[in-house]
This record gives sequence, structure tokens and C-alpha cells, in this order.
Amino acid sequence: MSVVNDQLELQPGCYASIFISERPLDPPGYAAAMEHVMGEAEKMEGYIGFESLRDGRDGVFISYWQSMEAVEAWSRHSDHRAAKSRGVGEWYDAFRSVTCRIEQMRHFRREVSPG
Repeated sequence: MSVVNDQLELQPGCYASIFISERPLDPPGYAAAMEHVMGEAEKMEGYIGFESLRDGRDGVFISYWQSMEAVEAWSRHSDHRAAKSRGVGEWYDAFRSVTCRIEQMRHFRREVSPG
């Protein structure tokens, strides 16, 4: 999967929830929990999508939301709260979470010529 998600329809006024983390490469239970939690996020009103990058132990995960209310609803979601608790208890060695309002947005993708 490409880091840049070309399908995202971001506009000024949307929100980015940025999660920067340090964790082991494949902690037990992490992949299944991530898949489940992201499936739940996709069902939430106001969810737009995400982009992520992992380089060994270091990762950046950005989820995008239509409003601050949607971000807050996601932070209160019971499965998300359980995953966050498990992350602190088992998976993460360090993390930072930041929520920002998108003021400007640009997107570029070079067209690749066939052959």
C-alpha cells in the first residue's frame, strides 16, 4: 500500500488525528486489534480515511475526520478505548497523539507512463 492515499477527499476544516509511536515490530494481538478497530472507525460518522508509515519500530498513523465532534466520538468508542489501553499496557514503548484542524491541503501524484 502506498503511504499517500489518493482516495482521500480532504478539505480545509477537516481534522487530522496524528499518532506517532514506537513499538516492537509485531507484538502479539496487535494486527488483529488494529484490523478490528479500523473496521469500527470506517463505520463512524465523520470518518474520512487514514495514511500510515512504519519504519521498523517507528510509526506514524494519521486518521482524518470531518469534524472535531467526530474525532471526539472516535476517542470515546469502546473498542478504540480498549485498544488504547492495551497499547499502553502491552504494545507501545512511547507515543504522541496530536489532533489538528486542516487549514490547507495539496495533493500531487505523478502520472506513470505505460511501458
